[in-house]
Amino acid sequence: AWSLRRFHVPVDANALVLEVGSGGNPYPRANVLLDAYESTRERHWAPLASDRPTVLGFVENLPFRDGAFDFVIAAHVLEHSTQPERFLSELQRVARAGYIEVPDAFLERVNPYRDHRLEITCRDQTLVIRKKSAWWHEPEVVELYEDRVKPLITGELMPRHPFEFHVRYYWNNQISFQVLNPEV
Repeated sequence: AWSLRRFHVPVDANALVLEVGSGGNPYPRANVLLDAYESTRERHWAPLASDRPTVLGFVENLPFRDGAFDFVIAAHVLEHSTQPERFLSELQRVARAGYIEVPDAFLERVNPYRDHRLEITCRDQTLVIRKKSAWWHEPEVVELYEDRVKPLITGELMPRHPFEFHVRYYWNNQISFQVLNPEV
């Protein structure tokens, strides 16, 4: 089911779909791709796929007119933003609906990535966002996790239950979100 999720995009066959942060493995349903860099460590140096119209740019300043797309996909890219309010505003500006997928805040807390700037979870159909003041909050917790349970979590539990470790958020007309610490 985890791999097949990339083939489920709930839009009409004629809908125009943008994928932001498309990287080296874009969703098959995306018609237009956008990524910030041709080459970057943030996607583990995977080459940028450009097998359809591809634009270089940042989500916080999308180079598209208002309402240009029927649907926008943002999978594993929001957590890289330093400006989540601007990021989400731009998605809403250029598309009528969309899909956001990120690692859940719990996973991010115990298994942090150097390039992730946000911890995100979903409560009552609202994205709850916490800006990270450092790439990891609690080095001792991370060390304990990595020493004992990381192989079990990432090798056995996550592959069997990937949806429990990720936020999958569909929106229509408006993204409901709250940034808990906008001052960071």
